[in-house]
Amino acid sequence: MRREVLRMERVTCISQGRETLNNFNFQLFEGEVMGLVPLDSYGLDEFIDCMCNNRQLLYGRIYIRERLVNTYAVRPRTKNNVYSILKDENLIQGLPAADNVFLIREGYKGFFIDDALIQKQLKRLFGEVGMDISIKKKVKELTVLEKYMIEIIKAAVGKADVVILRDVGSSLHPEEMEKLERVVRYYADRGLSFVYISTRTEELAQLCDRASLMSRGRIIKILEHDRIRENLEDHYFFPYQLLKENESGIREEGQKIFRCENVWHNSIQNMSFDVEKGECLLIHNYNDLDWNDFLTLLSGEKPQKGRIWWEGRKKKNAKRDIAIILENPAETMLFSQMSYEDNLCLHLDHRIGSLWWSRNKRKSIVREIAGRDISGRVKDLPLREKYELVYNKIMLQNPRIIFCMFPYRNVDVKTRQLTNSFLQKYLAAGIAVVIITLDMRDGAAIADRILLFGKNQSRMIFGKEEFEKIVLNDSESDRVKSTKEQKENDKK
Repeated sequence: MRREVLRMERVTCISQGRETLNNFNFQLFEGEVMGLVPLDSYGLDEFIDCMCNNRQLLYGRIYIRERLVNTYAVRPRTKNNVYSILKDENLIQGLPAADNVFLIREGYKGFFIDDALIQKQLKRLFGEVGMDISIKKKVKELTVLEKYMIEIIKAAVGKADVVILRDVGSSLHPEEMEKLERVVRYYADRGLSFVYISTRTEELAQLCDRASLMSRGRIIKILEHDRIRENLEDHYFFPYQLLKENESGIREEGQKIFRCENVWHNSIQNMSFDVEKGECLLIHNYNDLDWNDFLTLLSGEKPQKGRIWWEGRKKKNAKRDIAIILENPAETMLFSQMSYEDNLCLHLDHRIGSLWWSRNKRKSIVREIAGRDISGRVKDLPLREKYELVYNKIMLQNPRIIFCMFPYRNVDVKTRQLTNSFLQKYLAAGIAVVIITLDMRDGAAIADRILLFGKNQSRMIFGKEEFEKIVLNDSESDRVKSTKEQKENDKK
């Protein structure tokens, strides 16, 4: 009989005057990897907060290992032994892995540190999960995958009741995802329970025992392992074929509007690519490239070697011809204390005269773009309206090319759909779009070309049809083959 680790009964939470979790029920067993698929973002942060920090409940109860830890009647002032992993926010970059795993954690009460002992223990743990990492390296010198693995080991050493993995696959390459899966499975087989939050069908079907679908602050369906892929693709996720609509009718073959020629700059090594007007180029990188180095070049910094060129860069206001959509734009590209109209109209004074002298002009722009008057501060807007504000703001800028940085990382299903719809609008208007991603399936449906940067400065360029035929079909064949082998092993 499976032992229950977590149970949330009819949990209801309120945030900023509205219900974010509504009669929410959730159950997790020992050694289980439970997928959580957010079809929208309602209540997702509150769900994590309830698990980790015993957030105030309007109604409901939460049990961990059959012990009542939170109830609407009384809010405890203690935290739960739940470990949440999002990027590497729990690790101290300047310390070695051993110090992070054994010393930087709640409950550690030692006065004397035996470096040789903790390094020996960590080396043993690395060996158990098949990791080959230098124990003397500092965290900042490790890859993203290695940091995730160290965090999972840290959670296991701390005897966490539940480990939350939030969209970690968006930062990993497919082969790295397989290594992460082996580590997760190793600890799941030894009783550690995981909640894996993602919107990626491949990862959910590959990693999870079950998957819970979350919408409008409640669980609407639970899928068993063998039904995850079929149900998500056919009934809940936006069909792949529909994303091929509204392809750009303004693309002009051969008209280059941006070119990066043999650029060397910090982590960038011999990068070359070009973009045509109205083209969607997807760039997938296998190297440990820091894309912030590339953003500094777009901002005007001179590369150490090579050249970056874009059409019309010598004219006045040339920088407005390039737009950048940062990761998590609802938080990184808006001024939360300012109004909707002020955020929308920023940087439009070059197109509309006396804009900041006329409130009526600004209100008219808001009504035309949003379809209604929107008052109040941006911080009080729903997430979807924040994303729409960012994307409409970029459209009003009227750039020649847009660089979209990791647009599908840490977003729900509806936000992915919204992102794709706006990217298609940009393309239909003749604006070139460059999508930077770590998962080559992200954005492939709307891309005209796919550029893969490999190791040792190698690169491959695929047309859309060629990419679907060679790369995606090969990946699907590998998945089917792997599934058959797993079933045969289970029978044995």
